[in-house]
Amino acid sequence: MQNPEWTKIWGDDFGTGIDLEAKNLYIPFNTAIRGNEKYGGYGDDSAKKIYDDVLINQLSTALLEGKFSRKEIQDSNYQITRSPESLINKKLLKEEYPPDFELQYKYRKKSQFTKVRISYNKEYLPTRIEWYYKGPEGLKWYTWRTYSYPFRNKAEFDKKLDEEIENIKEIQRENEGD
Repeated sequence: MQNPEWTKIWGDDFGTGIDLEAKNLYIPFNTAIRGNEKYGGYGDDSAKKIYDDVLINQLSTALLEGKFSRKEIQDSNYQITRSPESLINKKLLKEEYPPDFELQYKYRKKSQFTKVRISYNKEYLPTRIEWYYKGPEGLKWYTWRTYSYPFRNKAEFDKKLDEEIENIKEIQRENEGD
């Protein structure tokens, strides 16, 4: 998963990787979760809490709550457009630190954030979430998240996860003297 703002700074290879089945993840140079073990950031939070937080912030309730059938996706030419109200979890708006989608909704609402568009590939996997609002370039669709599937199999993902765990351990070793 990639945030377009991050990729402008770090390049296309910078993104969060999540294995939904095994509940493993990595955020480059920051945090990794393998099983119940965490590596890197997020203070005293448990591996489960970090995984749940990353899942709801990166996938968002637009994908987690807005489950669309294959027929619906195909009939809409692989682009589902809905009102933000139909995709947010209103209970999460009341939290002290709401997930990013709900938080952005709160702020975008003031700037006429009126639609959400989710694009899918031919395998019915989400590839992009966009918001329609009046932003710096006028009233148009702005990309909020992109999703790609760069790993051909679990072994490739696990290799990248191992690399990120080693990167995090190396950063921790370098910072031990600070």
